[in-house]
Amino acid sequence: MALRSARRPLFGVLAAALAASVCLVAPAHAAENPLPASYTAPPAPGGALTDLGSPISSLTVVEGDFGHLPDGTFVAYAAPMGEDAALNVSTATSGTNTLLGQYPMVGASGAPMVQVAPDGRVYAATYTDGHLYRWDPATAEMTDLGQAPGGATYLYGLSFAPDGTVYGGSYPHATVWSYADGVGFTDLQVPIPDASVQYTRTVYDPDRHALWIGTQATAHLYRFDLTTGALAEVTLAAAPKAVSSVSDLDYAEGRVFVNWGGYVRVVDAESLTEVAFTDVSASIPFTAYPLSARGVSEAKQGGVYFSSTQVVNGRNSVEVVRYDLATDTVARTGANTTVRGALIGYGWTVENGQDVLYALAGNYSGGGFMLNIDSGRWQRVQYDIPRVPSPLQHVLPNADGSQVLVNAFLNGDTSRWDVARGTATPFTRFGQVEDWTLVDGVVHAGVYPNGTLVSAPFSSSSSPTLTTHATLKDSHQQIRPIEAKEHEGRIWYGTNPDYGLHGGAIAVLDPTTGAVDVTVDVVPDHTIAALAFVGSRVFAGSSTVGGTGTQPVPGSGTLIAWDAATKSVVASVTPVEGARSVNALVEHHGLLYGLADHTLFEADPDTLAVTRTLHLGTSGPVQPGEGELVFHPNGYLYASVDDAVVVVDPLAFVATTLLGEGTQRWELSPDGSFWTTVRPEGARSFTHLGQYGPAATDCAAPDTRPYVTLLGRTTTVRNRFLTTGCTLQDLIPTQGVPPRRYEAVLQPWLSARVAAGQLSPIERRLLWDAARGR
Repeated sequence: MALRSARRPLFGVLAAALAASVCLVAPAHAAENPLPASYTAPPAPGGALTDLGSPISSLTVVEGDFGHLPDGTFVAYAAPMGEDAALNVSTATSGTNTLLGQYPMVGASGAPMVQVAPDGRVYAATYTDGHLYRWDPATAEMTDLGQAPGGATYLYGLSFAPDGTVYGGSYPHATVWSYADGVGFTDLQVPIPDASVQYTRTVYDPDRHALWIGTQATAHLYRFDLTTGALAEVTLAAAPKAVSSVSDLDYAEGRVFVNWGGYVRVVDAESLTEVAFTDVSASIPFTAYPLSARGVSEAKQGGVYFSSTQVVNGRNSVEVVRYDLATDTVARTGANTTVRGALIGYGWTVENGQDVLYALAGNYSGGGFMLNIDSGRWQRVQYDIPRVPSPLQHVLPNADGSQVLVNAFLNGDTSRWDVARGTATPFTRFGQVEDWTLVDGVVHAGVYPNGTLVSAPFSSSSSPTLTTHATLKDSHQQIRPIEAKEHEGRIWYGTNPDYGLHGGAIAVLDPTTGAVDVTVDVVPDHTIAALAFVGSRVFAGSSTVGGTGTQPVPGSGTLIAWDAATKSVVASVTPVEGARSVNALVEHHGLLYGLADHTLFEADPDTLAVTRTLHLGTSGPVQPGEGELVFHPNGYLYASVDDAVVVVDPLAFVATTLLGEGTQRWELSPDGSFWTTVRPEGARSFTHLGQYGPAATDCAAPDTRPYVTLLGRTTTVRNRFLTTGCTLQDLIPTQGVPPRRYEAVLQPWLSARVAAGQLSPIERRLLWDAARGR
């Protein structure tokens, strides 16, 4: 009787303790009681992925060109970004234009370079697979000429010799190549002196049988003599701002036009010296002039044309400018393309005996422009280029899960998906989102290519106002805000630097004031790829991978504790040796969980000691920003690694592959489903929206504290799932059991778990002792 009466108050306390949410601090001696060898974790919940199709169709033309068909028809050529991108052939006059044909380039996701050869055949250099295609207007036949040498995946800078030989550059191995009928591809073995260079762009000099070569991610300009093999570097004067790339090259009548970080620079091709030129309207000498264009036009009547951003009446205007080759002067023509944007491809024709320049203008609307250089008449033009399903970049559900924002890669269009209706409608264009987060009904995003921090309400309007808070490119040389999270009312960003650079930043936006505080090179030469918060403490994951076009620095990605007040690293650890990036961090029950390339780790935030690691069974290169960790209310941890999804039992620390490939991004909706982007079978791009629904479990919100808690005390017994979705903490039979039945119910239940191999005899004793208050 004494024992029974002692249990009455004890059980009441126990029941209350089990019902309460207890903040866990794992016992220091917890490692003495690992899970028993006989324990087998139950299967993780499965689920189903629903492919919802393409939510965004857009028109992204990087560069185009113009030419004449055999019957004399003047046409525009463009190949918008998209799966199995097609070369579009459209009439190109200032009247109503008509699509004449589409010619697919199987395997290509877009063609950044489209150039018409002197014989009228059209060459397209493609993204992703590094192939060169040729379309013959006489036969309407598209031919895949193969992959350029040196493992090229992107081709740039097509130009032609009089004999029809094609020259070009490439990424990522900075090869310079040629292609000729009957010969095929030739690696020209140009010895680029700077080993950090990964991009090359070229233009042929017909007067000297030489190639001009521009590089990225470190900007150099070279002339390569095709006869002797001599390579000479041309030094340009200091630029108005830091420059990491030569992004276009053109040649005209002894002058080389160089897009040097958004400014046109002019070089005398014979003397290899930079040419100073003058703005005739102000008699101001320049060596650098703003260039908002893909290169310059071919020469006509002694001049070349390009578009330039100018300040007109206090506002930016995209103006068409003429460069006079005889006098080395620039002059505005009076024409502007502000509505259409920068000129991205040029072509000349004759109308009524007068020379007329046509151009593709802007990347995203099929827009064009014409200028009659004899009469001065100009107007905007529209080309008949169909929209295609867009490669997708990011997804973001709203607060109640009824709508999902979807952002497109490269062109940055955004759509809103209505979950109930299954329809997409246009939304405010953010630009290419590197990451975003939703806080109190406002979307906060980090946008490439200028590291722009923007926000807009997630409202019913199709075009809510987009607010720009900061542009990190010019001020801090950061262009990819690849992590965005809210903490204590502020938006925190982790960033990746500009092309050719190392050293990321932590940027903190105060939404109430719009102030942005930036700390660069938090971990020397490392990108900041992940952020997490435990209480008021800040933690970050770093990556040895730098800006595009760089080689990773030696070492491994790190986990750091960061003092926001002093802006300093107070502790640092390498969680997984050899892993380049710590790509995701999340707090759960007072512990940190991180993703180091393909390995999950658990860490103590007080000491940064890594307590457990688990390789997830995925493989392949993982870039900063290509990893996500999400704890679901069902108690399981979901890891998105590159294009695979793995579900992890965080208690037993075992992983199950859910989707081996074909998805990217992994965002949890309030209804418990996940939103992702999907790569259709056989495709190379993630053009579809997907929704993944985890299967229901018996316990909708299981208690997954790592150690079993009884009487408000954390025991040394590790918690575990006993059935899919229900833990030992959930199922231990105490709630609702009368005190007089307590011993009779709990003891047999614990013994049954021992018999089933789910508990060890020692754990049974420890739990029974805890229940008795010992």
